[in-house]
Amino acid sequence: MRMNKTLQLLLALVWISTGITTNTAYSDETTLGQVPETGVMSGSVSGPNKFTAAKVYAKNLDKNMLYMVYTNKGQYRMPNLMVGAYEIWSEHEKLRSEHRWVRIEKSKKIIFDFTLKTGPADPLTFNPRNTKADNAVSYDELYPAGAGRDIAERTCMTCHGQMHLPSYKFDKAAWNAMIGLMLDPNARRGAMIQEGSGVGNITDKEKDILSDYLADNFGPDSQDRVLFSEAEYPLDEAELSKGLFIEYMLPLAPSTDLSLRSRAEAGKHRILEPHIDNDGNIWGTNSFIGVSKLDPRTAEYSHYPFDIDRVNGTPYIQAHGMTIDSSDDIFWIEFYGKHVGRLNPSTGKMDRFPMDPEGKVYNIQGHTPDLDSKENVWFTVITGNKMGVWDRETEKVSLYEIPTPNSFPYGIDVDQQDNVYFAELFGCKVGVINSNTKQFKEYPALASPCSMNRVMVDKEGIVWYSLNRSGLLGRLDPETGSQKEYPVLPFREDRTIPLSTPYGIMADHKNKVWFGDQGLGGALIKFDPDTEKFSYYPLPRKTDNPNIDITNKGAIIYTSRSSRQAAIGIFYPDVTQMTSYGVYR
Repeated sequence: MRMNKTLQLLLALVWISTGITTNTAYSDETTLGQVPETGVMSGSVSGPNKFTAAKVYAKNLDKNMLYMVYTNKGQYRMPNLMVGAYEIWSEHEKLRSEHRWVRIEKSKKIIFDFTLKTGPADPLTFNPRNTKADNAVSYDELYPAGAGRDIAERTCMTCHGQMHLPSYKFDKAAWNAMIGLMLDPNARRGAMIQEGSGVGNITDKEKDILSDYLADNFGPDSQDRVLFSEAEYPLDEAELSKGLFIEYMLPLAPSTDLSLRSRAEAGKHRILEPHIDNDGNIWGTNSFIGVSKLDPRTAEYSHYPFDIDRVNGTPYIQAHGMTIDSSDDIFWIEFYGKHVGRLNPSTGKMDRFPMDPEGKVYNIQGHTPDLDSKENVWFTVITGNKMGVWDRETEKVSLYEIPTPNSFPYGIDVDQQDNVYFAELFGCKVGVINSNTKQFKEYPALASPCSMNRVMVDKEGIVWYSLNRSGLLGRLDPETGSQKEYPVLPFREDRTIPLSTPYGIMADHKNKVWFGDQGLGGALIKFDPDTEKFSYYPLPRKTDNPNIDITNKGAIIYTSRSSRQAAIGIFYPDVTQMTSYGVYR
């Protein structure tokens, strides 16, 4: 039945009064995106005070997708929206707009203006690191200066960061037991604090000072506190507003508290390392569940569960890193499970190969893989101090001892000459093993102590590495041995405390270096080697970016591991380059 003209006019007035308009002169000025049969939303954001780079969110309720763009001078444009029902809103620091609900149709334009007011944080997007909550304190308030803090910074915080210790409330005896665990060579991962590691050792006197300090500040009766960031990313809103974030969210676990950091639990989605296959899909390891595939064109996930292994697992199998070969077979490395795994996605067949065939390595735990030119799978053995390789012809694993004891090898990248570079988390070195001669060489970081998480070789053969707890991005030229380490802003005003914690790292097709950062709650950061300048792109939600991948259009693939609601995200720094939802190398 067709509407009469009076009813049509009344409906039009309702749409306009709620801030939504279509087919107006203003909407004609807003072009549709490059992706066919999608819609666009644009408009303005206003507030009680002047602001820079407000966030505008649109959550597709049909497909469980979260879009986000930044404003520029109070204006925004969000293109390429899939058809569906949406919840929309805007945020800037403590300011929030009302949440509204609209429907986006294909090839349609919608105008919506938001007004920001003081209001409660949204649990989905709440970030305690840059929101001054009642229990948020400065670094000096959380960690009073003194000998105890000096030891904690050198040992505990070098690995665990600045937010880990406040999550415990122990008396001195319990803190002593925790420190003892870090010193115990028979612990699951061996001794974390000892000579030969990046954090060094501590004396009995220092252990006593440390346990006193921790009990005094994080004892059973201590108040719940969070660390408030005393710095901000330097933002270029004109550059930020060119981009588009899209997060494909997974179902929540029962009784999930969205305000807490995500931890690995059986049956809970917790996506780690993302990788692009040859068909435009994104894969990732998914904690105790298995490996998961996202088709970004349909927003559909497919999961390939591991089941359990009562002999080698916990009994659960947990993969950390993964890689994809030229046939789109998926290879994963088990953190719990002691195997290298392979999945044929076409058939669903899984094979597992013993990581330590002779059983010589105590409590072996694998970490991250990469492929050489023959598609042999090299991987780091974080607990066991080894580099491993799965041989494609024999389907057997060989292990090689790293020269630095207790180095805890972490990230890995293979260069064009099949040199296998790896980051020594506690060794505080860039290591490399020649895949042919099996000879090692190591390059100590300039900053020490440190925790070195990831390493990457760009197309010019330069090695880049992230010093996670030092707030530094490192550059190494293996040909000359020259090194330089760049401080990643922000630091605290007095420059003594790094608030940036760089993590997963990769170069784009223009050889610009991208990496994830978790220091202020999650950002993607670009470093231009030519100008030695950083650009900052804070993420839609709190996360830590354990690794990233990059498409041929320059889009950054990331995951929201530390967010309570897991997701695979895609960031288009220049959304005009987005011509489809498929992602390709």
